[in-house]
Amino acid sequence: MSTSLDRFTALSRRLPAGLTAAHALFAAVIAVWAALYVYGLGDLSLRVWDESRYATPARIMAEGGSWLDPMIRVPTHEADLGESLRLNKPPLGYWLQAIAMSIFGVSEFAARLPTSLATLGCAALVYHVATVTYDRRAGFAGALGFLVFPGMLLGSHGGAAAVVDTPLALFGSLFVWWTWRGRDDPRLLLPAGIAAGLAVMVKGLAAGVFVIVLLPVGVLYLRDYLNRWTVAAVASTVTVALPWHLYAYLEHGDLFVEEYFLTSVGQRVSGQATEPPAEPLLPFLNYPWFKLAAGTLLPPYQYAIPVFGTGVVLALAFAWWRLRADGLRLRPGSGGRTGALSQFLPAAPVQDTTLLLLLWWTLAVPLTFMLGGGNHAWYLLPMYLPGAVLLGHLVAGIADGSFGAAFDDAKAGTRFGRSAPTDAGDATPETAGDTGPETAGDGGRRGRLARLRDAIPSTQRARRAVTERWGEAAGAAVYPATCVLLVVLLLGTYGAPLHEPYNDEQRALGTTIAEEVPEGETVHVWLGEDGDTESIMSVSWYADRPLERADRAAIEGDPSVRYAIVPLGNASEIDRSHRVLAESPLNGIAFVAFEGESGG
Repeated sequence: MSTSLDRFTALSRRLPAGLTAAHALFAAVIAVWAALYVYGLGDLSLRVWDESRYATPARIMAEGGSWLDPMIRVPTHEADLGESLRLNKPPLGYWLQAIAMSIFGVSEFAARLPTSLATLGCAALVYHVATVTYDRRAGFAGALGFLVFPGMLLGSHGGAAAVVDTPLALFGSLFVWWTWRGRDDPRLLLPAGIAAGLAVMVKGLAAGVFVIVLLPVGVLYLRDYLNRWTVAAVASTVTVALPWHLYAYLEHGDLFVEEYFLTSVGQRVSGQATEPPAEPLLPFLNYPWFKLAAGTLLPPYQYAIPVFGTGVVLALAFAWWRLRADGLRLRPGSGGRTGALSQFLPAAPVQDTTLLLLLWWTLAVPLTFMLGGGNHAWYLLPMYLPGAVLLGHLVAGIADGSFGAAFDDAKAGTRFGRSAPTDAGDATPETAGDTGPETAGDGGRRGRLARLRDAIPSTQRARRAVTERWGEAAGAAVYPATCVLLVVLLLGTYGAPLHEPYNDEQRALGTTIAEEVPEGETVHVWLGEDGDTESIMSVSWYADRPLERADRAAIEGDPSVRYAIVPLGNASEIDRSHRVLAESPLNGIAFVAFEGESGG
């Protein structure tokens, strides 16, 4: 943990009784979250992938359907229509959305609210972890960085989408953090077990990535976990996760096994669950990470990704330099550990083992999907939290000067740095920021990178200047104000939120169906030879009417068919009096109402 001096005491003294600078900082985080993740949350149409896959079962539950047997009207991997079981995901995500819909009404806002709240929970966890492992400045910067990262803010599976990836990241990260802290306080293992069960109930076996993160912890600290609290943790996980899985298996048998394991997991790992399948760069890399990397340089990410990419590289370097300074060595058999297994492990740092966990956690997630398989970029979302913590460390380290000191130490003795180490390498976060050309010590000639760093304006000097002019409270506000300003400037480079016109057309067509078709009346669906059910996935959520497959002959010959979805352009060919009530050119469909008996 950093020994950085807390400079917010003066700010706390200016706040009302009972409030501290910590409250003010996190209130600012909440304000940013509300502006980005609550305001306008329901404006965009429901996305076909994958919001309609979660919101439809949730709506059916909220309107009286079974909460144990999730149902969907347009199955993802089947041609049939009509209500059918959706067992490839556990139901907690549906439950959360259904609860929100029961309270706020059926709407896009309610469908996305659980994810938005989970995003705030993730930001709070980043704030807490960064504060514990560095200081409040790191917590504040890390939480803001997490909230404005494009993958969270604008991603189709990010923090404002009606999907379960963010709740999974929250529960899984709580599981990792509490398990780690459980070495010193075993009582935390019980809530860790509950969080693990919730992660499983959100997205099933996808929660296994967090187990992989903790595998080295279990190996290295096995003795610390040999206690009754570990047993309680396992029991709590089983208590939370097992009942529904056991019910689903006993009630649905092979269908549950096929959908939950083969469809949801096996096909995704092999790349068969997406169309077209993912084409790996190398045989063991299912997701084409490097091939698609160039896409991140397109709007709205062309400015944000280089900024965050540079920040992540520097944050990882900062963490590595501190670990090396604290004794981490990649030399097997060093460090004084005993035991056969320990002889083959790198020497651990003396103090910063939590920092080593954060570094491993950040890297373990992409490694898991690179080696084990995975076909979507949002699978990396579990690494955003530890990455944001390390990013917060970096920003705070730049502010207090410890990053500069670590940077100087790392390049000491090279042609880019000093000819030899100086006293600046021993600087503490309180004094490191004061290191400059005039305090370089006896280290001798300074290198090019050192001179470049000295040319960067010092936040320490800016704080001192503001303090001298307006007082200590104003000086303490310089850092958070600078962080918020940088966030605003970065957001100004982003494009608009992800907006796909074909989703808007499905909303318009589905809303028309809901207005025109009596409740309970079946809408028959003829999609033609080339038709794809993707064209009506969101339609079914907005329409909230039974759907049934049909062909042209059935529509023309059955007078009981009163409403139908037909291929765009084919309505005029139907030999039956009808009205076209809505069209969706991008989805290739039209909605028609029939006015009389079938023609001959």
